[in-house]
Amino acid sequence: MLLFGGGEVRVAADGLTTRLIRGKELVAELSWVGAAPSSVELIADDEVEHVLASGGARLLQRVTVAETWRTRWVLVRDHGGDQAVDERLRVQPGPEYTLWSWATGVTALLAIAPAHGAGPVLCLRLEQGHLELVDPEPGRVAAEFQIAAPGTMLGTGERLVTVIEGSWQPNLAALETRLPAWLGDTQLDHGCPWRADLADFGITAPDDVELGFSEGAVLLDGPPGRRLIEVHTPRGLSRIPVEWVPPAEQVLHQVAVAALDSARPLSGAAALCIQRAAERHAVWLEAGAHDRLDRFDWANDDSIFAAAFALARGRSEGEAAVVSDGLRVLGARATGVGFGRLAMAGWLASLSVGLDARERCLELLGRPAVGRTAALESSLLHYRSIDFGQAELAGVYHRLGGTLPGRAPLLSWSEIASLVGLLELCPPEWPGAVDYAQAAEKARGQILCAYLDGEITDPEPLAWLLFTPELVAAG
Repeated sequence: MLLFGGGEVRVAADGLTTRLIRGKELVAELSWVGAAPSSVELIADDEVEHVLASGGARLLQRVTVAETWRTRWVLVRDHGGDQAVDERLRVQPGPEYTLWSWATGVTALLAIAPAHGAGPVLCLRLEQGHLELVDPEPGRVAAEFQIAAPGTMLGTGERLVTVIEGSWQPNLAALETRLPAWLGDTQLDHGCPWRADLADFGITAPDDVELGFSEGAVLLDGPPGRRLIEVHTPRGLSRIPVEWVPPAEQVLHQVAVAALDSARPLSGAAALCIQRAAERHAVWLEAGAHDRLDRFDWANDDSIFAAAFALARGRSEGEAAVVSDGLRVLGARATGVGFGRLAMAGWLASLSVGLDARERCLELLGRPAVGRTAALESSLLHYRSIDFGQAELAGVYHRLGGTLPGRAPLLSWSEIASLVGLLELCPPEWPGAVDYAQAAEKARGQILCAYLDGEITDPEPLAWLLFTPELVAAG
């Protein structure tokens, strides 16, 4: 056990895991994927060493603490000639923490922050080596990172060093100073060039990205979507994702057309996206499309999107019975995330069709929420004191990575999208409201780009983005 920053770094006796404990909670666990266990080589008050094995090579592991928590792995190939390096580092946040990743190569930064509250943030910075995120499988509780660029070979007598430095930071904003000084904004509106002070570095961009220079800076302009820009620095290669965010109507059009062209039955999420696309003039619905929406059996669809579709369709068509039935379907659901916003939308929809369902909607809004995140939504809609929601709101901000570049590798796109509207509900006079709005806008932009690039085809994340104050205010 090594003392670090008010917590304890615990290295397993066999060297396979290193855990940071703060109070009684696990903050993070680091491990080398596939390493073979060994007995300890050295143990002191501020240092623990093991000699493990990985893929036929020796793996020298040293964990030290001082002002920072530092873990150093040295992969040594003693025999066998050139072999590809495919080893991975595994990072798992504790149950009450969330992971944010900006792992782009030789410039990598990870943030592990409280998932349901404010508080200090653990910053894991790549001091030496290479880290690239491996796309996680759904439902994973840990993220894995390649420790070498694809195609890297390690020959007999050669070694590869990876060093991770951990430090406590007061908040996510403090991590911005640890990003490369040349980085600049990585999410832009379409038509705005990416500017970075990289004139002295090598730049490789996709063919559809225009490259220019101005006063010692590099200017890149690309089509809507996400593009990987390779930056060759003295330290090595970084693959920087730059996003040019498309208009929401462009993505609504794409998703609605795909759903209408598909022979599969409409889901609640797909029906909602089509309906909202028509309302925003992102798609023109022929008579057959209207007939398909009218025949959608939303009353027997068990998703929350079915109730959202019924409220939107009833309001759009001026059908009070559909709005009333939509509220009935909503009332049969558990009061999870999105429930409160739909209850509010139902009230406004009822007024627009001459059916004042105020008492019914107040009853729905007054139901106890299921889960901490849903309770936050309820408190925001009831405009309760900041004391009711400040900690949980900070946790949602952490889960979306604040305004940092990168991604939440352990959240699905639907989970990310479901959180966006909660930050947008934050009253503008509350502390941090501007940051919350910017974090929501960033996450929304990532989702829109992912649709445009084909990374997302399921309409559900986009449907969640329609659970916003814009939907609540429609009518």
